Amino acid sequence: MESLYDILGIDPGCSFSDLKKAYLHQAKQCHPDLFGGALEKTIAFQRLVNAFDVLSDPKRRQEYDVGLEAQRGATPAAVGGRRWDSGSQPIMDTLADDILEELVVGNDLPSHTSLQTLMLDLAGTERFIMFREAKTLFQQGHYRSCLRLCERLTKASPHNILYHFFLAEAASRLGKSWLASRHYRICLQIGLGRTPPQRLNRIRSRYRKLLEKRGWLGRLLARFFHVDSQDELNEEVRSRQILEDVFAAEERRQKRRLGSGRRSEQPRLSAPRRQLGSQSRRDS
Repeated sequence: MESLYDILGIDPGCSFSDLKKAYLHQAKQCHPDLFGGALEKTIAFQRLVNAFDVLSDPKRRQEYDVGLEAQRGATPAAVGGRRWDSGSQPIMDTLADDILEELVVGNDLPSHTSLQTLMLDLAGTERFIMFREAKTLFQQGHYRSCLRLCERLTKASPHNILYHFFLAEAASRLGKSWLASRHYRICLQIGLGRTPPQRLNRIRSRYRKLLEKRGWLGRLLARFFHVDSQDELNEEVRSRQILEDVFAAEERRQKRRLGSGRRSEQPRLSAPRRQLGSQSRRDS
């Protein structure tokens, strides 16, 4: 039975880079627009898109690999030697929200867009492929590379919650708590502007835990992340912004104090050296 790897012509242990190259190469050979919409090419393209969709998503690829190995009678343990997050918890409110956010909502595409119509335009697939690559890098622990891709994605699609979330997650792993806080907060602000509003409980929980690590002001901010109604949610945003401003002002004050302390120490350290220098010139 032909596997998804066979459709793309790649090995099961291949990297994302090999996967991407194989998809782009084969897409040009069966893209319906290049063959006048021929039915045979259209079917081949649909199979290609489906294979890439599954194998470019870290969690779905893991599930597929396990099923494939079990089907072949092999042990599914440690397929390809990859590291994965096996949880199925949605990032947004539901898994359906995650799918729509990746394809349509956060990318300002027409509401009728599907994965296949998106992939019909080879130039228009760049963000989709880039995000799948960023997710793969994150799951494999390459947080710095993931961060760079997510920064490009958030500039291209500033209203995509998933792009900001993975940027925040990568920044948090790299110890950039200020950057992670900023993008978690952007996620929540975008979610509030949706109709209906997105509660984003998973992101809210990550943001709260990050704040609790940032001293007494962070713990004070974290108290505002348990709400039960839309009015409380709106009030939370206003209160959080005020406290964030206080927190930022306190950080700036501490940096100025530390900076002035270093400058005040410098003359005391350098003065004896200048005196010794002038004394040696008089002696000579």
